[in-house]
Amino acid sequence: MKARRAPGQRGSSARKSALLTFSAALLLLVLAVPVYLAVVSPTDGSTPSAATSGLASWNPNVSCAADLVTIRDVLGSAYPHQALNGSRYQVNSTSGGIPVERSLSPPCTITNATGQVLSSFVQINNVSLYGYGVKTTDCSAWYSKQNGGARYPGNQTVCTNAGQIITIGTTSGYMKIEIDRDWLGKGYCGPNVPSCDNATLAQEQSNGSISLDVQGFVFWEGPYHWELHPFTAWKLSSSPPPPPPSNSPPSVDFSWTPTSGNNSTVFSFTAQVSDDHDSASSIQVRWDWTGDGTWDTAWSTTKTASHRYSTAGNKTVVVEAIDSGGLTSTQSHLVQVTAQPPPPPPPPNAPPTVDFTWTPTSGNTSTVFSFTATAADDHDSSSSIQVRWDWNGDGTWDTAWSTTKTATHTFSAVGSYTVIVQAVDSGGLTAIQSHSISVTAPPPPPPPPPDFGLGASPSSLTILCGSSGSSTITLTSLNGLSGTASLSASISSSGLVLVWPTVSVSPSSVMLAANGTAISTLTISTSLLTTPGTYTVTVTATIGSVTHSMSLTVVVKLL
Repeated sequence: MKARRAPGQRGSSARKSALLTFSAALLLLVLAVPVYLAVVSPTDGSTPSAATSGLASWNPNVSCAADLVTIRDVLGSAYPHQALNGSRYQVNSTSGGIPVERSLSPPCTITNATGQVLSSFVQINNVSLYGYGVKTTDCSAWYSKQNGGARYPGNQTVCTNAGQIITIGTTSGYMKIEIDRDWLGKGYCGPNVPSCDNATLAQEQSNGSISLDVQGFVFWEGPYHWELHPFTAWKLSSSPPPPPPSNSPPSVDFSWTPTSGNNSTVFSFTAQVSDDHDSASSIQVRWDWTGDGTWDTAWSTTKTASHRYSTAGNKTVVVEAIDSGGLTSTQSHLVQVTAQPPPPPPPPNAPPTVDFTWTPTSGNTSTVFSFTATAADDHDSSSSIQVRWDWNGDGTWDTAWSTTKTATHTFSAVGSYTVIVQAVDSGGLTAIQSHSISVTAPPPPPPPPPDFGLGASPSSLTILCGSSGSSTITLTSLNGLSGTASLSASISSSGLVLVWPTVSVSPSSVMLAANGTAISTLTISTSLLTTPGTYTVTVTATIGSVTHSMSLTVVVKLL
């Protein structure tokens, strides 16, 4: 049976507990000194707000430190309305916040339009959530392109969850939040991440009765509104931040190729890393090539490196990895390096070989011939061998030496031409090759295609209301065109027309003989009610696949 504590003892215990609580609070305050206050100047000229910087992320998948801001800070001078201009997070005339909203690794900072470097990762306290739910228009089984475009794990289909937040005690000035489908598919948010559980967040919607603190990356969804996208974490304002997750050192190892070599060998090293919190791509490594305790490279997220040893011996190569929490681990292996064998004597130099092809294989005096030389050498690369050309075999080189193996030429006269190419290597040895090319006279130009001309006489008319006018339409065969011509007429005006004149062609079909002519009559008729004004009459004639149109100006006047 437990002994009951005396009242005096209970009071003494309570005082000790209070003293311990005060001491713990004082200790937390001292530890919080590194979290500093930075004045962030808005771009709208309003009074700047003090933004607490360096706040820890509640989501273990986010390594950025947050600025404590308000919705008003983000919206800027447009508050409570939505606009890009006037916000401290405006980057340029069309964008603000992070550059890509779906990014799994957004930048921790941005440089705004005035040149200030700001944290893109923010915390906003004392807001209420409304309009939250599944965004059925943004569902997929695949990561977006900026995140690799692969299938989500388990071939699952995931939808973005979205809603709006508003500062407690206000009725306007909102921001949109989106728990992105790529973050859910990756497991950066969801039921396994309590600080970013999209399902339980749905239960915290209210009309201002539930106060939330939220974290996320600022993004301008132009031209509509500001967002926290990706939205990364939330908690009740009355609850403490979630405890930081425990961290273990990363694991690291490396392989290399070739497995052994001499002091002329360039060894390629590839580190393999993993971590319980950080992605492999974010872990940094550095290398010590000789195991002497001095690091020969700087920290880098690049996991590959190369090195050549100037001396022979067994070399202890050490790699060290570091995660975002500053925990490190190392791994070492022994690499065998032998002395480089003496180089073999250089082989004797032989002249290069050269030949060429050309297209087309024959042509006329209007043809542009394209020549391509192929050269090889026992010492020099093909690309370093120079060539030059003689277009007519007269012993005079028509081009200068060049490593370009292609050339073009047009022959001005008919005949058979001996084209010669010469190649020279770096040792001054040369070789030549020649081919004969036949050049003929160009063929006569093709006759012009059959066509017809279309004319009107007169080409303009003036008609009084209630009368009519006519014009003779003449079709003239050109280059032997013959056939049945179909004619039609239409009328238009740039002014307001209440009663239109009527137009017609008669006959509407005429036979046009080769190199002959055919006529039809265009008639424009008006009534006393026809709207006076200037009209354009378009006559169109078609023979087979050939169509031509012409326009006449018709002026209708009152009596």
